[in-house]
Amino acid sequence: MNAILLTVSVIMNLLYSVLRNSFCKKSQPNNSDMQVFNAVSSLISAITLAMIALVSNTLTMPSTYTLLLGIVFGIVTGVSSIMNLKALECGPLSYTSIICSCSMIIPALSGFVMYGDPVSASQWIGIALMLVSFVCAVDSRGDRNSGVGVSFKWFFLALGTFFCSGSVGIMQKIHQGSQYKDELSIFLVIAFLVATLTSILLTFYYSKTKNEKVTVLSGDNMKRFAIYTLVTGFGFALCNQINMFLAGAMPSIVFFPIVNGAGMLLTSAAGIFIWKERFTNRQWFGMVTGAVAIFLLCNLF
Repeated sequence: MNAILLTVSVIMNLLYSVLRNSFCKKSQPNNSDMQVFNAVSSLISAITLAMIALVSNTLTMPSTYTLLLGIVFGIVTGVSSIMNLKALECGPLSYTSIICSCSMIIPALSGFVMYGDPVSASQWIGIALMLVSFVCAVDSRGDRNSGVGVSFKWFFLALGTFFCSGSVGIMQKIHQGSQYKDELSIFLVIAFLVATLTSILLTFYYSKTKNEKVTVLSGDNMKRFAIYTLVTGFGFALCNQINMFLAGAMPSIVFFPIVNGAGMLLTSAAGIFIWKERFTNRQWFGMVTGAVAIFLLCNLF
């Protein structure tokens, strides 16, 4: 059963990344379109999580602590999602996936700083390789017309996603280390509802002040938008629930490398083979180094 759930998680994570990248590349969305996409997919995630919690009888009234932390969590989650979409719009899926996957080290380092949790030698090596991968990401010798990881704009957006994703991990770690850890379900529902509201407000901002009207809800774009938001919203919520269960049901030495490593490798392969992403030798070296770093950051050794 665990193997089936793990396979579903990896496949849904791949679909989530591929469809978001396809939306950014094919729909040519403006800022308002991206906010609407994020709002609808976040709302679907919130509804999915609420339904799962109701079925499992884990949906409770939130404490003030959970409510306030959930609001902050939701805002950061929304910002992370938007920065990821913007990074995919102007850069490669493969390298973006590697940089974002490295964000797992931020909660680990926070535990080291705040709680004295040990950081293994392999994780320190992974951090060093991660930094090498980041340095290699932008290569001015690349083709600027190819749209593949050669711009500083893409790199800073990917790096912003890295820090936001890591911050999300820290907040989840803080909540689960508190006396309110049993309120996880409502904590996540609150977070995604806040992410939805944040994107709705930003949609009005871009529409009214920047005159960027929503275009993805009309014509041929509507069908693609509906399918993409449904799959990504449902898939992200489902992955979240499955991974929380498997993290406690499977050995760490099996679970984390497969979830983080396999997901990253499959997503990178999709970018390279489906979207024909091409890189300079320096960037290829950075991608390989980043992939190795992710396995080391899983703390297997």
